[in-house]
Amino acid sequence: MSMQETRQTENGAQSCPEQDGSAARRILRGAGFVTLCLGFLVGLALYLPWDTVWHLGLKHYAARHPELRMTWQNVDRAGMLGFRVNGFSVEARGWNVSPRLQWVDVRLGITPLLTVRVDSGGREARLVYFDSGAFDVLGQVNLACLGRRDIQGSLDVRSDGVFQREGKVLEKGFLDLRGVSLTLPGSLWLGDAALALAYQEGSLRIRSFTLRAPVQVRAEGTAALKPDDILRSPYTVSGEVIRGRQIFPFTSEGMLGDFLGQAALPE
Repeated sequence: MSMQETRQTENGAQSCPEQDGSAARRILRGAGFVTLCLGFLVGLALYLPWDTVWHLGLKHYAARHPELRMTWQNVDRAGMLGFRVNGFSVEARGWNVSPRLQWVDVRLGITPLLTVRVDSGGREARLVYFDSGAFDVLGQVNLACLGRRDIQGSLDVRSDGVFQREGKVLEKGFLDLRGVSLTLPGSLWLGDAALALAYQEGSLRIRSFTLRAPVQVRAEGTAALKPDDILRSPYTVSGEVIRGRQIFPFTSEGMLGDFLGQAALPE
């Protein structure tokens, strides 16, 4: 045996050609399987009738929640990770509002997890939710979408906060509402109204409420929230009414849902 052959035998430097070929074939088979799976997923994404899939998903959800009467016209702009539902409305026994939206666009992702855009008849409003539990809301809501003839006007909405991921309850949040011209039940008209709320650890603080017409008002207060019936949560507000150069202090108490009135939905 030559010196070269001896070194090759001792060091094991050369591998068997049959072993090299077997490893290569395994790699090729694995790559082929991955390619097949990717092609299948791409085919699903491109050719599956996602509008029908999401439509059936909505029908299934509505069937599982018969207490909610949900209706919609159609589903379009659908894909594997989102869809738009047009002419969406929902109502339920005991509600004194019946939200109606021109369209709702839902998109799923990684960062953010969820993006929802809605058109209530004014500018769009958008909600973004992240996997950390944080969220933010920005846009405008047309109050006519509540289904009440005695509530009119548009509200600019800004909100952010954090949900506890374990308990799925609100940990903290902020809400800012502003309206240039609002009509509320009882033919009450408000001009340049603004309301700022802050929530943390079960306590709601009315940071500020301002009004320019028909009278000028500045106020702040607190509310004791009832998680099972938010609109019946009692509040206390104190502030001042300004008429000309005169300032009149006041204190008011009631329920958060008082502005909606007690009347049933119009038929």
